[in-house]
Amino acid sequence: MIASFVLGMAVALAVYLLWISRAANLSAAVLVVCPPFILSYAIAAAPDSTFAVVLGVGTIIFANGCLYAGVAAGIYAAVTALKKRKR
Repeated sequence: MIASFVLGMAVALAVYLLWISRAANLSAAVLVVCPPFILSYAIAAAPDSTFAVVLGVGTIIFANGCLYAGVAAGIYAAVTALKKRKR
């Protein structure tokens, strides 16, 4: 679960770096790998302070890490339940 949490955070960070560099046209495809990125619309084009940006980006990165860890925990629980059922 720790690995999936870190992977989720890395994916969110990569999406954020693409977003600030404007290297890619971010669309609905980004929301497939990083659903919390929808919070980027809450960050205005010209935010009032750096703290607002740090808080928004930190929330996106942490939320995506939690999402990936939750998915990994669900898959682990399902696999464990199926293995017990076969015995």
